[in-house]
Amino acid sequence: MAGVSAQGLSFSFGGSNLTVTSVQVNDTQDLIDGSHLGIAPNGRREYVGGFATDREVQIDYISTNILTAGASGSLAISGPISFSGNATIASSSIGGSVGALISGSATFRVA
Repeated sequence: MAGVSAQGLSFSFGGSNLTVTSVQVNDTQDLIDGSHLGIAPNGRREYVGGFATDREVQIDYISTNILTAGASGSLAISGPISFSGNATIASSSIGGSVGALISGSATFRVA
């Protein structure tokens, strides 16, 4: 099976395009124990999806733009991974060293 390259991925947040070097999309969902008291001995519990689904998008990027925690806007990823939605920046950092590109990292919580 051939792998798929992330090259050509484009990313924008709040109308600004960023040069992204890494993207991770993580989904979690609350599971509710839907088992009843009549489970047979050695029976299995039944879990069902809850109401809350949390999606986080974590990126590493190259830019001098400082993404501010708490800022909200429209997030769009296109290319081999496609996703769009409204998001809020949960955390961010930016830094650089002499002779290297200025790079940052940000985590978005998607509504």
